[in-house]
Amino acid sequence: MLPVLALLTSGFLTAQTPFWSQDFAGGIPAGWTNADGSTNTKKVVWTWCNDPEAGNTVAGCPGVFGGQDPFQSFTATNGFVSVDSDEAQQLPTNHVSRLTTTAIDCSGKNNVFVSFATQIGVYAVSAETGAILRVSTDNATWTNYTVFPGVSTTVGWSKNPETPIINISATAANKATVYLQWEWTGNYEYIWNLDDVGLYDEDPTPVHNLVLGDFFFPASSLAQPASQIATDTFGSFFTYVSNPGLMDENNVVVKVAVNTDTGEEIYTSSVTLPSLAVGVVDSLIEIPGSFAPELPVGAYEIVYSVSSDSTDDRPFDNVVGNPFFSTSSLYSKENGGYAGYRPSGGGDWAVGNLYRTTAGSLDNYVATSAQFAYAADGEPTDVEATIYLMRVKDDIDAGFSNFEGAELLSPSLDIIGFGAYQAPDTADNYLLQSVELLDFLTQTSGVALDPGARYFLMVSYTGASATTYHAFALDVKMFFVSTVTVSDQWYLGGFGEEFNAAVRMDISLMVTTDNKPLPETSMMVFPNPVRNTLNLGVNFDQPTDATITIADVTGRVIQVEDRQALTKDVLTYQLPQLASGTYLARIATAEGTLTRKFVVQK
Repeated sequence: MLPVLALLTSGFLTAQTPFWSQDFAGGIPAGWTNADGSTNTKKVVWTWCNDPEAGNTVAGCPGVFGGQDPFQSFTATNGFVSVDSDEAQQLPTNHVSRLTTTAIDCSGKNNVFVSFATQIGVYAVSAETGAILRVSTDNATWTNYTVFPGVSTTVGWSKNPETPIINISATAANKATVYLQWEWTGNYEYIWNLDDVGLYDEDPTPVHNLVLGDFFFPASSLAQPASQIATDTFGSFFTYVSNPGLMDENNVVVKVAVNTDTGEEIYTSSVTLPSLAVGVVDSLIEIPGSFAPELPVGAYEIVYSVSSDSTDDRPFDNVVGNPFFSTSSLYSKENGGYAGYRPSGGGDWAVGNLYRTTAGSLDNYVATSAQFAYAADGEPTDVEATIYLMRVKDDIDAGFSNFEGAELLSPSLDIIGFGAYQAPDTADNYLLQSVELLDFLTQTSGVALDPGARYFLMVSYTGASATTYHAFALDVKMFFVSTVTVSDQWYLGGFGEEFNAAVRMDISLMVTTDNKPLPETSMMVFPNPVRNTLNLGVNFDQPTDATITIADVTGRVIQVEDRQALTKDVLTYQLPQLASGTYLARIATAEGTLTRKFVVQK
């Protein structure tokens, strides 16, 4: 699984030095109190962890949830503290988890500011009201301060890390005993992580601090087959930029890049702002240009960055982005790391993803199987589901504004394929399951896909299985129709832009034989056997547009490209990744196809 990005992080990167600090190296400090103030028998308290990537495999470490990176505080690997509300599951009443410091001497400090690195994920109780910092001078009477403004159950997750700066002078200035307490009131939430706490006698707000917020992910899916991705032009690049620092920033460069997984830039564009004033929040910046992803199988990244004439005091929030993948046969909206969701109203429901085929290919493809994951309300081996492959009718506009239908079987859709799922004995929660797709009319394997068409691949849970939670990852926000749900009606936004359903589709070449063969002289393969380099000698009397496909003998695509105006040409392909065996080279034109076998010998 490719990580989202390896971002820079920082600890006390401010203009000031803290007069008191705690980075939890070695554990929760002696003398601190750690308790759950609820009446529940099961207590939910803060725990210590020094491996942010461990998840629940290490005692005391919090879970790492779908689409979320491990905690990104600067000193997370020497220790941080956390409340894992999810691990406690549903409780009779809300837990009230409190971590309280020993007395801190703030005498002689006319101003007191507190800052820390933190991350929270909520589901039932808003973080804005449920997760607070409390300050006291006697460990009895407390003043409450907001830590996560705007982080509601709809938003779900804070930044990772969030670095609030809170002025507690009204309570703590010139006091000889000051207590800090982090209190979380919640029930079956996700996690709250905390690290790198500092107290300052001057405002520690960074002087120079540009911040990138949400960004537009222009790929229609996180993963697309190489045969289909080429016409998914990335034509919209934009992100939100803020300046919470103390000074205006000059010559602010906002850049987007498409990189290989080794960091090589294969596309870049940028825009320069002459200045960005102090206090600007979430200014929408559009970057000109477009990118046609004619890419071989592999992993890639879309990366946004911001810089200015000044050196940023907190560079960890200057870069955002997400990977995408060109695959041999797979469509997917996610890259694993799941959490389970279902509609709150109960009843039968369905969930699925919108996938598109390319209009440019001269070859034909079939959908062969669906993959999906779930978390059962009971035993995972008891779940049943029906899979539908539905073609969106051509008169439905690009934004689905004229889409009709309150039920799953909408008049805006044609059912062209299906599959029946009965959980096997090996089924488990969040384990991907595979179902063969059958043609709806002939009930034979494989469903023909039209070029340039849109499809919903849906998983339907009914009856006793309607309580099943489907698996979602929060990999990236899709600001267009992508993952959808159906319960009392169609919800074309699903559960929200960042909720990407684990509903995947495999495709392959429709046939590996030539129903309408081109002349034998149209393509020659040499050398044969092949070691690393394959040459295709093509021969046409007139300039001819063609699709060239390298595949295995089952029709799974390894590499594909569209070529224009071929006549007498030699096309060369480097294939060092192929294991020994037999493969197919195929050329498709408007007049027909020609497929030749070749052998790889290592």
